[in-house]
Amino acid sequence: MAAVEDGVEEPRSAELRGAEIARRAGAIAHGEIRDREALGLSHELARQIESAERRARSLAAAGGRCKESRRGAALDFVGAVASAFMLDPDVTPGAVTQVVAEAAAAIGISRGAANIVVFQRVLASPQVAELPPRLAYRFILQLLVELGPADGVSLWTSPSSGRLECVASAGEAAKSRRLRSAARLLLASGESLVADPATHVRGVSVKRWDRSHAALIARGRPEVTGRLAVYLAEVGVTLSRFFECERLFERNEDSERLLVSASERRLTRLGCDLHDGPLQDIVALADDLRLARTQVASLLDADHVTRAAGRFDDLEARLASLDQGLRDISRAIRSTSAVERPLEDALRGEIDALNRTGMMQAGLAVDGDLTGLTASQKIVLFRVVQESLSNARRHSDATRVRVRVRSTLRYISVLVSDDGRGFDVDAARRSGRLGLTGVIERVRLLGGDIEIQSSPGGGTRVRATLPRWSRGTHQPVSAYAVTA
Repeated sequence: MAAVEDGVEEPRSAELRGAEIARRAGAIAHGEIRDREALGLSHELARQIESAERRARSLAAAGGRCKESRRGAALDFVGAVASAFMLDPDVTPGAVTQVVAEAAAAIGISRGAANIVVFQRVLASPQVAELPPRLAYRFILQLLVELGPADGVSLWTSPSSGRLECVASAGEAAKSRRLRSAARLLLASGESLVADPATHVRGVSVKRWDRSHAALIARGRPEVTGRLAVYLAEVGVTLSRFFECERLFERNEDSERLLVSASERRLTRLGCDLHDGPLQDIVALADDLRLARTQVASLLDADHVTRAAGRFDDLEARLASLDQGLRDISRAIRSTSAVERPLEDALRGEIDALNRTGMMQAGLAVDGDLTGLTASQKIVLFRVVQESLSNARRHSDATRVRVRVRSTLRYISVLVSDDGRGFDVDAARRSGRLGLTGVIERVRLLGGDIEIQSSPGGGTRVRATLPRWSRGTHQPVSAYAVTA
């Protein structure tokens, strides 16, 4: 169980959490206001549940607070809790089944009715819509096992003739020979449904542009196979949208890889040109300056030598500063550490370098798993932090700067904030002097968003958010919805 913030009680058992959530659902359904007990969950999960409860009460009020509107709002609340639980890495499998069962009793409806309503609402939730396609497949199949009548379910495609690939699975014996055979039959026949009464296997075709694209196959107990077909049909419609999203993501990945890699090549070339051109000229100029010092000193009397030496010292100091500045720029724009090393290590290197200057205190906080990003995503996030720290060092007069990286199953974001003097963002954009302009475009190329908040005397906050997706089938995340 994840640690909770200071001042929050220790996490309680799943049974106590389920009972409290059921009480809240019952209070919404019956129009009651009751004292609420602490859930003992992580701060983020507790925040989501509190927000869902406020929304549910607003929905009940909008419906006139009649019995039907209150029940509908209570089920909406339970659906939001189910989504939050299944996407939280610290909630154990089975928690959603228990919560929905207890909430159904508190609301006053049957467990089967609650399961199908909550199931549909989770499928339609924005949290699920934001999942990367490959992760969404596994999430939805696990949901079918948690709340539906499936004991085992798998999703199959045929990427080439005669080849069968299991895209995702959940439950017991989800890749058994019987389910594989049913998938092969469904994909080969192009039919919409397949049923095997002897083995209680049901399957539906997942359409893309009105053609069979994948086979969703499940096995249930004899008494539930009729209901299983209904659940599979609901899932098939949702999966169809995700298959289309996956195709779009793949095309976008190809485009952004080309664009970002081209940009990186240009930066690398610029870094090499700086090193081989101006930096070498500075080295030669420094040698000429030392020679000039010696020659001038030989022509001056003792009274003027000291004054001339002081002037030469100033020139050499300025030359050394210019040399160091250009070397820093060359090293920064040629850096490939964001790809060669884990992103957290690369960011920590930037933080440590800033701390060594003694100009300000810098800190890094990482929340979540930073693996599974594409090379382009890592580069862009690294550049956002790098450019933000550079701006803080050069222009802000800040004493503290903080970098926070937050990674969820749906997105990854970086926030860089400082306590400096700030600036007028609109004026900087109009003048074209905003150093983050190039980074902003790169974030948007990856389908992300970036916002800059600053005002004179009020510090600066730069926040960049990218959708978390990858073409690869490996998604190293720990949410129990994808650990079938």
